Amino acid sequence: MTNPAWERRLFGVVGHPLEQSLSPLIHNWGFTAHELPWTYLAWDIPPGHLPHFSVALRTLPISGVSVTIPHKLSIMPYADRLTQTALSVGSVNTLYWREGELWGENTDLAGFLSPLLARNEDIRSALILGAGGAALACIQGLRRMGVGRIELSARDATRARRLAGEQEAVAVPWEQRHGRAADLLINATPLGMKGKAKDSLPLDDPAPERFPLVYDLVYNPIRTRLLRRAEEAGCRTISGLAMFVNQAREQFRIWSGLDLEEESLVALVRDHLDRE
Repeated sequence: MTNPAWERRLFGVVGHPLEQSLSPLIHNWGFTAHELPWTYLAWDIPPGHLPHFSVALRTLPISGVSVTIPHKLSIMPYADRLTQTALSVGSVNTLYWREGELWGENTDLAGFLSPLLARNEDIRSALILGAGGAALACIQGLRRMGVGRIELSARDATRARRLAGEQEAVAVPWEQRHGRAADLLINATPLGMKGKAKDSLPLDDPAPERFPLVYDLVYNPIRTRLLRRAEEAGCRTISGLAMFVNQAREQFRIWSGLDLEEESLVALVRDHLDRE
């Protein structure tokens, strides 16, 4: 009998736009490392075409999909079942087949938690900047860690108040974020990301006495302006590369049952970004 792992399979990432996506780099590297005859493609699907993609997903021999912006919420109705994690986070970033049913999962939560659990730090309070899907994943992760006080601040005050109310967090007006203090500061906004926002700072003065640990979910560039300023001030920092790599590792495990070595994967992504 042929080993199912040696059957040719098709995977890919769906989102819009996808020019900067590193998912094909990671997963195709993983397939090669494990000698799997599988292929991972990038499918740039504008929001209005998602229903057509859902038909293709059930028609073509697609074994699994990574889902990124702007489809993490809108893809959910097209899944047959959602895992408890996907339901709690309220979004899907991974699709896979199980016994003929299409399942939606969220591995952002595992990716977010990975570097925090590895540090085994005593985190009792956190301030999250942003109120989108990434912020919700952060809240769920912090709750699992037992963090007692979670504050949320975003430029969209209405959205921040709504999310804070739903998640029993404390909404902080955006203009007051500079005066807050917590064991952990998390940037869950695009501010600092490569492109127009690269030189933007989500918070001006991340001093260690106010924020001993600063976690920026942005991974391109790896050392954002926020992380550089935090390090210069004496704060401990975590790059968004850790979350990105570990959520991808979890996706790979779901699809293949195999692991990707974290250090090698980090080196792969670092080398790619350094050459851009």
